Amino acid sequence: CELIATKAYKAGEEVFCSYGPKSAADYLLEHGFCPPQCWKTAVSEITLEIDPEDRFYDDKLDILEFETYDQAPMDPAQSFDVVSAPGRDGEPDPAMIQFARLKQLGGLDAFLLESLFRKEVWGFMSLPVSEKNELAVVEAISEVCESALEDLNQCPEGGPEVCTKLRESETKALKRTLEFMLREKEALDLKEYYQERRLKDLGLDSEWSPEDDMMDPDLNFGQTRQPGGADYDW
Repeated sequence: CELIATKAYKAGEEVFCSYGPKSAADYLLEHGFCPPQCWKTAVSEITLEIDPEDRFYDDKLDILEFETYDQAPMDPAQSFDVVSAPGRDGEPDPAMIQFARLKQLGGLDAFLLESLFRKEVWGFMSLPVSEKNELAVVEAISEVCESALEDLNQCPEGGPEVCTKLRESETKALKRTLEFMLREKEALDLKEYYQERRLKDLGLDSEWSPEDDMMDPDLNFGQTRQPGGADYDW
């Protein structure tokens, strides 16, 4: 490892080195120690992967490759940090939720995988797609968190104190994330999904009644709007 000084130092003068922002696990794995400040934020890592048996596997890979065409292609298996820190309620990385929505996309929502939407579908995944898809996302992330917690519980007791603190830190991060996902599950009916947003964009989200037409004297029988009065973005 080569260190380059940014200023002149006297012989015997103390030199400080920054290792950059890392989790306690990364510090321990890469450098063999954990600075005190890294324990203020509990971090763990979970991995989500698009199932190779998914009937839409190739479509989803194509979307990931399209979104990263000027970089290294996005891998169908992605790892994300889950964090528990002061002032945070366990909300996961938005990129993880976005990837999970694409991972779980299927059924009646699979129309979004058509080539017509190929340039837009990744952006669509940044917002809730459907209640069924959102439920699948919540359950998938919850399952990964529960599996990781079970693995941590099976770790043998004892060992260096730093390892014990690391397990406690990762357990805290996973539990906070799991608690957040369970709250999300209870609030699925409060979210706005793709079809609702699309109808709103087209101005078709309001309820119609016969009185609406009767109030406009310029409309003939059977007309619902003035000719040429639609505002569609074709």
